[in-house]
Amino acid sequence: MAKPVGEGNWRHTTVQTLRDFLKQVENLPPDTLLCVAEVDEAFAAHVAEVEIIEDAKLQNRKAEGIEAVELGNGHQRVVVIRW
Repeated sequence: MAKPVGEGNWRHTTVQTLRDFLKQVENLPPDTLLCVAEVDEAFAAHVAEVEIIEDAKLQNRKAEGIEAVELGNGHQRVVVIRW
């Protein structure tokens, strides 16, 4: 049975920073596998690419939608994990 990292953080509904993410995984061994999955999915995918976008635009402070961040036309730096 999978368990969320941190205290109930598996259902983030607001923006998560890199600091938040690193805090959640700080005690894991460095060879821990990183994968991606949609909420409530029983399977995950391997990471295809990690990309840093320099000109992203936050669309919504709530991360509920799949279009919460536009990957262009903005001035924010974001880390994108693609699968």
